[in-house]
Amino acid sequence: MINDEELKLLKKENSKLKLEARLRKSLSVELERQKGIVQAAKEEAEKQQQLLQKASDRLSKYLSPQICEQIFSDVEFDTGTGRKKLTIFFSDIVNFTSITESMEAEELSGFLNFYLTNMCEIALKYGGTIDKFIGDSVMIFFGDPQSKGPEQDALACCNMGLEMLAFVEKNEELFKEQFNFPEKLEIRIGVHSGVCSVGNFGSDQRLDYTVIGRAVNVAARLEQAAPKNSMLFSNSTKSLLADTFQVSDSIEVKAKGIDRPIIGYILTNQISKRSLVTVKEEGISLKFDPSIVDKKEVDKFLSKIKQ
Repeated sequence: MINDEELKLLKKENSKLKLEARLRKSLSVELERQKGIVQAAKEEAEKQQQLLQKASDRLSKYLSPQICEQIFSDVEFDTGTGRKKLTIFFSDIVNFTSITESMEAEELSGFLNFYLTNMCEIALKYGGTIDKFIGDSVMIFFGDPQSKGPEQDALACCNMGLEMLAFVEKNEELFKEQFNFPEKLEIRIGVHSGVCSVGNFGSDQRLDYTVIGRAVNVAARLEQAAPKNSMLFSNSTKSLLADTFQVSDSIEVKAKGIDRPIIGYILTNQISKRSLVTVKEEGISLKFDPSIVDKKEVDKFLSKIKQ
């Protein structure tokens, strides 16, 4: 027989077990609830991440990649401006306004998107900062936010321009067949190197990362004066390029808003620096390209000078 003390003890143990069971059940329910909250938070975070990625992808189409990288990096974004030596590039399509009048809207839109997409890909390949599109015109600059030095920036800009000219020449038939382009596509390019104000300009509501200054105006005037399918660059750019390119004789460009004529050079083709040979004899230094000039002719020329 179970006495009263044992019965009380059993009831007490039973109550304790029931309480523990209820606590376990409550704890289990709470854990499930917390897991649900965590899962919902995770799904919401993933959703917000996807929305942020979409916004980033869309924003990258309106801004230069270098600027997008600064905006989304951990480094504090600099909203100031500064003075730097840059190389400025302008290009546009010859007679584009009159050409557009003979094209259907869909063809014009398709052509411009294709053309500007490829121009941008070439620009990014050489490290250019794409400033803006003005219809068919493209403005690009080298030297900010990243720079490899004025000489390398100018070299990259001119190499970029040459590749753009080659792209237009190579795809002449494609423009006609795919977009019904009514005539031969021809572009002109202007390049100038000079000190500019560069950075963020605008209001508290909207900023534009761009460059301003006389150098920008000079580059734009050179582009307007450039012959069809060629690149016209200034004397200041030429001084940075040294012997890297062959150029035509200098020409004077008189431009509205510029106080004196601009000296410009038409870029023709690149010379490989490795192909140039330097001969130094008795205070005379002479560079020549062995693929063009025979070494015997150089020796003969030097012997005449020594006489």
